[in-house]
Amino acid sequence: MKKTLALAVLLCLHTSAPAAEPGPPAQLVEAIARQESGLNPLAVNIAGKSYYPATREEAELLIRDALAAGKSFDVGKLQINSWWMERLGIDPLSLLDPAINEHWGKWILAEEIARHGLNWKAVGKYHSPDQERGRQYAWLVYRHYAGQSASNNKEAPHAEQ
Repeated sequence: MKKTLALAVLLCLHTSAPAAEPGPPAQLVEAIARQESGLNPLAVNIAGKSYYPATREEAELLIRDALAAGKSFDVGKLQINSWWMERLGIDPLSLLDPAINEHWGKWILAEEIARHGLNWKAVGKYHSPDQERGRQYAWLVYRHYAGQSASNNKEAPHAEQ
C-alpha cells in the first residue's frame, strides 16, 4: 500500500510540474529578437537595409522583391536569413508568422550552441560566421540580455547596419 501511495504522489508531482521547454534559454532568445528586430514580427532586412512594414502585405512585397533581385534578406523578429531558408527549404513568407520565426530562430541558435557551447561565441555565430562581426553582435545582444537598452548605442536595430 505504501509503495502504491508513494507512486501515486510521484505521478501527481510529475504531471503537475511544468515541462521545461527544450532549446536555448528564453531570455537569450528574447535578447536576440530585441537586437534583430526590436521584436517586430514584420521586420525585413534586405542587403543590410532594415524595413519595418506596417502590414503583412507590405512585408510580403519586400520579400518577393528581394527574391526576384537575388538579394540576401532576413525576415521576422529573429531575422532568419535567406541562406537558411534556401538550405532548410523554409518558405520565406511563413517566417512572418512569429511562432514559425521563433521556432527556426531557436533551432539555428541551438545548432550554434551545440557547436560552440552555451556562450557568447555561439550567439555571435547566430549572426555571422565572421569572428569580429560575431563578437560585436554578441556584445549588443548581451546589453539586451542584461537589461540595458542598446538604443544608447548609435547602432540601428539590426546589427548589420
